[in-house]
Amino acid sequence: MEKVVTYLYPDTEKAANLKVFQDRTNQIKAFYFTRDNICEVERLESGMNYAVYFLFDKSADGEMTKVYVGQSKNGANRMESHQANKLFWSYCLMFVTDNNSFDALTIDYMEYYFIQKLKKSSQFSLENRDMRTNEPNVSIYDRPTVMSYVDQINFLLRAEGIDLSENTAIITNHYYVPKSSRYKAKLFVKDGKFVLAAGSIISRPIESSKDWKDGGKFYNRFSSIVDDFVADGKIRPVESGYEPVVNLSFNSPSMASNLISGRAENGWLFFKGLNKLRDV
Repeated sequence: MEKVVTYLYPDTEKAANLKVFQDRTNQIKAFYFTRDNICEVERLESGMNYAVYFLFDKSADGEMTKVYVGQSKNGANRMESHQANKLFWSYCLMFVTDNNSFDALTIDYMEYYFIQKLKKSSQFSLENRDMRTNEPNVSIYDRPTVMSYVDQINFLLRAEGIDLSENTAIITNHYYVPKSSRYKAKLFVKDGKFVLAAGSIISRPIESSKDWKDGGKFYNRFSSIVDDFVADGKIRPVESGYEPVVNLSFNSPSMASNLISGRAENGWLFFKGLNKLRDV
């Protein structure tokens, strides 16, 4: 099925940092803006409507991209409070309707839906601390409309290269495995990402890394990553460590190898044959 998305750049000097886009056959409108352009969005048409939004970081150092899901009854104005209390994010994707037809229950349900979806996303680490375990009570008559909103938001996110899909399926026959047989894991490469396959085994950082010359930064960083994965339900404890229940995508192979071994590794050399990709 084909769709056409129209983009508006309110200020051509800020084309990379502020844009509005929409499938003109649908009432849902999307705003992309960096954290220093909140006030600009507030001045735009529909920029203060009821909204559901996503705050993203830039996923530095090969880590999973962090994301926070929220709702707002006054559009971009809600993001002003996140300037101080949520420092991780660098850009936002906010979704409204032209005629402000979202209501409080609709944005409440959509926030709940996307939090549940992101808990097991293969590419994103969820920053929400309230995981919304109780589903809002949307009537059977309203649910088709709300889910049509969800479907359109998922499409507009994909149009920006953001796929929130859970990923547990085997989507390749070509895996890279660790050179050492002591580790049980499989890695594959897809769309420029290094994907640690569900069912692999990962470890917490080794205890001795607390005393490394980095002052424990490696230990603290990877302990936090494991804790976040557990909280999101992306991994589960097993006898030998932790087992991913979804495929985990990274921007570098070293993130995967560090999680597998609990040590600082060169991921290109950790996996058999992976380094050959750099010679292609």
